[in-house]
Amino acid sequence: MESHANSRNHPDATLAAKGFVQLSNATYSQDESTAATPKLVNDRVNAVVDNAPSDLDTLNKLAQAISNNPKFAESVTQLLSQKLAKNENGADIPDKNQFLKNLGLTETIKLAKNATPNHRKINGKTLTQDVQLTATDVHAITPEILRVEIPVGVPLPWPTEKPPAGWRICNGESFDKKQCPLLALAYPSGKLPDLRGEFIRGWDAGRKVDTGRNILSAQGDAIRNITGRIGYARQGWGAPPVLADGAFRIDKKHNAAVHGGESDDWGSVSSFNASRVVPTANENRPRNIAFNYIVRAA
Repeated sequence: MESHANSRNHPDATLAAKGFVQLSNATYSQDESTAATPKLVNDRVNAVVDNAPSDLDTLNKLAQAISNNPKFAESVTQLLSQKLAKNENGADIPDKNQFLKNLGLTETIKLAKNATPNHRKINGKTLTQDVQLTATDVHAITPEILRVEIPVGVPLPWPTEKPPAGWRICNGESFDKKQCPLLALAYPSGKLPDLRGEFIRGWDAGRKVDTGRNILSAQGDAIRNITGRIGYARQGWGAPPVLADGAFRIDKKHNAAVHGGESDDWGSVSSFNASRVVPTANENRPRNIAFNYIVRAA
């Protein structure tokens, strides 16, 4: 051995034979003819420990695992495979309940589960899941209810110049009976009544208040007749047959001595004009507000 040491024949160590080795601190080297320095080994072990499971969180455990386990590499690989994957976002947690308990979220989850009071009800439906409410549940007006409550063909007052969608103005125009079969039941002629500027009056139907009319017939304006009489002066003591009645009235009476042809003869002309005392127009009408009459087109 001494002679071998004094000689210059120093064989290098290999994987199969003993020999001299050269130290190296290369981190990611592929060289198998040099040996790692203790510092490099320590740095690499620390890196493994920082990223390994808790079973390998100290150098002592790592050293123990190396010395006692001949299948150390296999064990480390198995432990590393048990780490949670980031892209699973917690889906691979083995015991989720224990995990939530460790985070102190148990009570929070209980409160969240009870956030919706399942003893409450909406129109008799318990709030244990999604509640499906129909128009009937909230008393909304459906087309079917509208058809029953307001039959197609009933004129309704509307406060704007244009009717809402699905409605038509009663302006005397014709409509397509095939497209509006329900409206055609109310107006078989296929023509809407013209209610522009008109008042609706209940049909007489045998009451004999407004006789001689058919349903949907129009009627012009009229008033009851106004009559009256006025008397003239006469000679003698007898009273004239008529002084004034009806729409006429004598406001003052006096004895008239009229001589024919004299310059002091005088007379007067009476007139009748209702506008002196009441509002007048070219028609008879009550006070009113203008609306559009509309019907549903269906």
